[in-house]
Amino acid sequence: PQVVLVLEGRARGGVGEGLTGAVEVVHAGGEGDDTIVAEVARSAAAGRVVAVVTADRVLAARVEDLGASVRRPGWLLERIEADG
Repeated sequence: PQVVLVLEGRARGGVGEGLTGAVEVVHAGGEGDDTIVAEVARSAAAGRVVAVVTADRVLAARVEDLGASVRRPGWLLERIEADG
C-alpha cells in the first residue's frame, strides 16, 4: 500500500516533501483538507483503493463522496501499537 501524509502549517517544517521510505509526504500550500481531497481524487482517478484517516466529519464526507473509505485515528493507533 502507498501512504500519503499531508502536512500543513508549521508541521511542514518537520519533514521535507517527497518520498521518505514507504511514505510520500505532501505539503499543503493552504488548507490541508483541500490538499487531502485533491490527493484522494488523484488516487481514485488512477483506480486505487483509498482510505483516509481523520476524525473530521466534514473532511470524511468530502472524501467519501469521492469513493474513499474513512478510518478514525484510533484505528491507526491500534495498528501502530501492534507493530511497535
